[in-house]
Amino acid sequence: MLVMINENFALFYGIMLGDGCISKVGNTHHFISIACNFHSDQPFVNSILPLLEEIRGKAVRAYDRSDQGKIEVIFSDKSLFTRLQELGFPVGKKGPNLSILKEFEPFMKEVTQGFLATDGCVIVIDNNGTMYPRIELSSISKKLLEQFKEYLSSVGVSSKVYLCKEYKNTWHSKFRLQINGKKNLIAFKEKIGFVNPKHQQKYDDFMRL
Repeated sequence: MLVMINENFALFYGIMLGDGCISKVGNTHHFISIACNFHSDQPFVNSILPLLEEIRGKAVRAYDRSDQGKIEVIFSDKSLFTRLQELGFPVGKKGPNLSILKEFEPFMKEVTQGFLATDGCVIVIDNNGTMYPRIELSSISKKLLEQFKEYLSSVGVSSKVYLCKEYKNTWHSKFRLQINGKKNLIAFKEKIGFVNPKHQQKYDDFMRL
């Protein structure tokens, strides 16, 4: 069954770009997994289970991995696994060449929502008594973050991409896309929005200050 690219699938793809992984065991098990923070992401995981069930047409469960500090959605689905591969999603670890295919350009809002929900954060800093908000997206793929930066610019949200951590030996460098200030935070909320409840809560808390 061919899974069509639409708003829901683009949101799923953005989530996978963040904290998702596909892996294969032999020729019979084609695993798709999404691992999130056990302490802060349970409401988000519960909210996306219906989305995943709609996409694959079967029940999906979340598993308690509290001993590892995470909650994990994992299932075997050869059809969906193959579709993700066809769309350039790597098997195993995601490398520094990870990027968004042109097929997703009409759905960049949803891809951005999904990525922020899993590999992003909303923080508020006390700058000498002035509360200063910031949205961050992180990845080892600079190209991926540059694609998000281009999209954000197209909807009126200013951002910058920079190297935040450099590793030697077998580790890849880590990059960060940063969206600074109240004006950009409000623009992001209005033009894109948050799908992870913890990010929406951060926004609401800041706006009440």
